[in-house]
Amino acid sequence: MKSFHRMGKKAITKLQAAVIVIVLLIVIIAGVAYYYSTAPAPQKTPIKIGVILHMTGGPTRLCKEVWDGMKLALEEINSKGGVLGRELQFILEDDEGKSDKTLAAAKKLVEVDKVDVLAGILISGNVIAVSEYLAESGIPYVSPISSAPRLLYEKDPAKFRNVFTLHPDYDQIARALLTFIREVAKGKSYMYIGEEYVTCHYIAEYLEPMAKAAGVTCLGNIFVPIGCKDFTDALMKVEEAKPDALVWFVYSGAEVTLTRQAYERKLKMPYLGQMSVCSMWELPELVGEASDYLCFGTWSWNVSLTEKTVPFFNNFYKKYGYRACGLEGPAGYDLVYFIAEAIEKAGSLDREAIIKALETVEVVGVRGKVKIDPSDHGAIFWAPGYINGVFAQWLGGKPYVIWPPELAEKSYTKPPWAP
Repeated sequence: MKSFHRMGKKAITKLQAAVIVIVLLIVIIAGVAYYYSTAPAPQKTPIKIGVILHMTGGPTRLCKEVWDGMKLALEEINSKGGVLGRELQFILEDDEGKSDKTLAAAKKLVEVDKVDVLAGILISGNVIAVSEYLAESGIPYVSPISSAPRLLYEKDPAKFRNVFTLHPDYDQIARALLTFIREVAKGKSYMYIGEEYVTCHYIAEYLEPMAKAAGVTCLGNIFVPIGCKDFTDALMKVEEAKPDALVWFVYSGAEVTLTRQAYERKLKMPYLGQMSVCSMWELPELVGEASDYLCFGTWSWNVSLTEKTVPFFNNFYKKYGYRACGLEGPAGYDLVYFIAEAIEKAGSLDREAIIKALETVEVVGVRGKVKIDPSDHGAIFWAPGYINGVFAQWLGGKPYVIWPPELAEKSYTKPPWAP
């Protein structure tokens, strides 16, 4: 009996040990399963977009607005899961508006930060200065506000097939001026004022034959020194010639003086300043009542150009506390969505795949549909549904859209001294 009892105890002990082992295994397996079911999934590395803007030096307001527009788009895209299941990330370099620093910034972003796409650069001369490196590196590059990539691509499409721009070129700006002359001023003649910038000369050269083909006569192109302090002689020539409309492209800041003097001289014809300070909300603070009756041209405004337009302008103001203009903020915002859609279409971060996608992708932006023209690697302008001009007029310190007719908030208002 004793022996049997001891054997029973041993048998029970073995059984208990087996149970304990099984229980432990169950606990371990359950624990492992629980850990993997609740632990956060490993984070994918972000998609890096290198951005070059002059946040100091030069016209920093323009770059600040581009940057703010880009950040707004970034937040929206990342809140919806990013691109290819990965977050977008910006790495910003300040080139201070200097060509040598633009090149240094590009090399750092590409070689050190290993960005997947390069964007930015306001000054066309700085794009030209970095062009050889862009071609050598093969990095996909998109500018929101420089026309230089068009010039590079048209010069050598094979060499510069990785460069793109969403900015209007000289011919699109000339088209805007002619549209104002014909559609708003109902004019058959005009005069043009520009500064001694190459850009201003190019616009005049495009505008004159374009106008002639449309039956509109140029009565004179007047060029003034960059940063002109007195437009009296230029405006006297305008008064003597009596054109149906005066248009100008002045953007050094001298447009403030020109606006004030045009008002003081009580010009009788409609006059328009294309983009620049003329389309910025700060203009009435700079010139007071002299902003009244000035018209300006830009590429979008807080009217329903697309389903994105009004939400963008409202969200921009809510987030940053100042009002976006019609070019820079929307251009930065559209740029990010355009790049994001191209990467999504490419399906990878392979540079060649992204370049091919940039050539064909189309997105609805703040200003209209954004798509690259294969002939020059610039965005399509002046086509139905794409990016077209918008004209507004300052009255009582506020701007009102006067063209296109279907979106006009008011019609053009003549000053009381006009015939």
